[in-house]
Amino acid sequence: MICLKKMKKKDVPLLYEIAERAFQPDYERYGVYPPLLKTQKKTFLPPLIFGKVILIDDKEIGGFFVAVIGKKGELGAIFIDPEYQQKGYGKEVMLEIEKQYPKVKKWKLETPSESYRLHNFYESLGYVKIGEIEDKKSDMKGYVYEKNI
Repeated sequence: MICLKKMKKKDVPLLYEIAERAFQPDYERYGVYPPLLKTQKKTFLPPLIFGKVILIDDKEIGGFFVAVIGKKGELGAIFIDPEYQQKGYGKEVMLEIEKQYPKVKKWKLETPSESYRLHNFYESLGYVKIGEIEDKKSDMKGYVYEKNI
């Protein structure tokens, strides 16, 4: 079973390493990491304010950043160490996020357009593709997903 705790500054170095491993396929495909890693330069700030650490048996396996304004929430990033992927933890985390923010009625997230496994994952949780985005510098294209609760 997963546990979520508020991210602290001391968590950042380990979580940054986990995020790099988790987003390595994107780096290999597009030549860049997602904007969160690229622009935050190992600090995860200011998203640290909204960050949570994902733990299994007191071991950090990933993290996520979420911003909530009123009844709208946006998942800025979610990352799980590749060693722990494909084991159902992502689904547990997504459902726990919804549970921890019961006032949020609409969730939004972005994911790379070629991450077909993630598209299926988000769609299995009730997310619907509502648009596309493009980073002209890296040629990275992405999809925008929303879920109404």
